[in-house]
Amino acid sequence: MKMFNKLSVLIALLLVLVAGCDKAETAEGVDTVNAQGIQEIIAKSKGKVVLVNFWATWCPPCRAEIPELIELRKKFSDDDLVMIGVSVDQDSDAVDEFMLKNEKFNYPVYFAAEDVGASFRIQSIPRTMLYDPAGQRVFDKEGSYPGAMFERYINKMLKDR
Repeated sequence: MKMFNKLSVLIALLLVLVAGCDKAETAEGVDTVNAQGIQEIIAKSKGKVVLVNFWATWCPPCRAEIPELIELRKKFSDDDLVMIGVSVDQDSDAVDEFMLKNEKFNYPVYFAAEDVGASFRIQSIPRTMLYDPAGQRVFDKEGSYPGAMFERYINKMLKDR
């Protein structure tokens, strides 16, 4: 009986240890991307529409549009749409924490390196850019916009490709 109790305690400790490791592995953090990295994503996505959304965790309009962007992403295949979020927060810890506690993003989210703001002339957020399948920027606006508007733009560009 004592052996059974010791074995039970050992199994319980192993389960706690494994659960703790699993959580640490899923909380890896957000990758940092510089301006060149964003340009490379756009360039590698020829033939697809690319949506780049600049946002921050402290920005209420940014946070409000995330659920619409998540829904928008569900409507298009990976062959038609590449979508990325780029956080312009002051440090990546805020983004990591936000990602763990909030929305279940279905598109990649990056932390902006220092050169991103100047390279993309970010003055206000949220800011969304759309690139057509040829890689040309066709939409570049500050402010929050409904997902249905982006859906119309994307469908038109896909039809015209």
